Amino acid sequence: MGAVRAVKDTKRYWLPLAAAVLCLLVASWGVPPLVAYGLIMLAFGFCFDAATLWLARAGGTGGIRDFKQ
Repeated sequence: MGAVRAVKDTKRYWLPLAAAVLCLLVASWGVPPLVAYGLIMLAFGFCFDAATLWLARAGGTGGIRDFKQ
């Protein structure tokens, strides 16, 4: 049961990455260049979304509360 909970708790992170992989896979199938460009940009956006979520959740990364002047 713990494994199911871990998947449910982290789906906000792995779903954008899975969508990025799907976009890149579809872009490699020989679609028109503008469609491929759009899919690749969308994949970068999904990766950026997942990365910023991971950084926001990480503790001890510094910030206004940690570095007061």
